Amino acid sequence: MPRINLSVSQELYDRLKEVADSKYLSVNSMIVNELEKKYSKTQVYDYSVAMEALKRESEAMDVEFTLSDLPSFKNVDQVVIEKQLEESAASIRARLGKIYNEAVRNGQIDGVVRAVIERNGVEENKTIARAAVYVNKINSLKER
Repeated sequence: MPRINLSVSQELYDRLKEVADSKYLSVNSMIVNELEKKYSKTQVYDYSVAMEALKRESEAMDVEFTLSDLPSFKNVDQVVIEKQLEESAASIRARLGKIYNEAVRNGQIDGVVRAVIERNGVEENKTIARAAVYVNKINSLKER
């Protein structure tokens, strides 16, 4: 896949970061998404809309979950078929997972963090079948 290297002023970067953060995307993901929407000859997947839905769904979760437990992530196949997207559901899920994990790591999704387990006295991120496990700390505390 070709790469593009952009150099922008700090002022422009700060503005791009502000907009990207509001869409729960990295600056790079937002720029790629916007370029695809503007210049692609085919219909493209809108990651900012998907992230907004994933944010809402994960903030409502009251148990540990993987992305596959969230309806918006689970239904990517349907979106690909309905919108006749050229990108595969698997590649959309991979990119969406990366974007989501980064948003969680940056604290952009209220209360949601990676679930952890202790193994041999060492805390590590929890996974199920190699999928990241998340927990909504706010809803977990409400349950207690």
